[in-house]
Amino acid sequence: MNNALPLKFSAAALLAMAAASAWALTIVPGDTQVAVHFNLEGAPDRFASPLFAFAIMPVAVLLLSLIFTVAPRFERRRDNLQRSGNAYATFWIGSLAILLVAHAVIIASALGMALSIPRGLTAVLGLFLMVTGNVASRIRPNGIMGVRTPWTRASDRIWAKTHRVFGWASVLLGIGLVALAIANAAPAIMVSAIVGGVVAISLGSIAYSYWAWRQEQAGA
Repeated sequence: MNNALPLKFSAAALLAMAAASAWALTIVPGDTQVAVHFNLEGAPDRFASPLFAFAIMPVAVLLLSLIFTVAPRFERRRDNLQRSGNAYATFWIGSLAILLVAHAVIIASALGMALSIPRGLTAVLGLFLMVTGNVASRIRPNGIMGVRTPWTRASDRIWAKTHRVFGWASVLLGIGLVALAIANAAPAIMVSAIVGGVVAISLGSIAYSYWAWRQEQAGA
């Protein structure tokens, strides 16, 4: 698998985040309590020292990049994962992009900038779902990513069908979330849409894979 592009993105993200953290540390006093978590209304509810707060997301990017780099070595169906290279890279880069945004939010909050956390989170997650949902059908059967149920593992055809449905559902949810963010819906509505949508897609994909498997068995 060619990991050149996501590895370059990981390195660039770490450098950018480290530079932003170093710059912020020269501005934010050391005794400041920096918000590192926000409630459903977007109000900060957990705090940390500037050094700890500005290091959380860079460390998360480093760890996640290591996981994405090493995980394929333990995959038994490595040939299928190789064929899923573009999708794997998309999920990798998309996940890091979310952490980049989170890092920017922490720094911006520490600098006293006004932020709409629920709106921004909804938009970012919506874009992530749209992008990753668009490549979901390109994921080949493997044990690392995708909708891994007993029925998708039992049949490559069921795997393909399930991931087409999963992909379309993710894209539609992503479009809906972006629309809610643009419309500046109430925070409770946006959070409910995120949680409800993700749960519905997860359970729906599992149920569909079972239904498709039953249909295949009945026609065998």
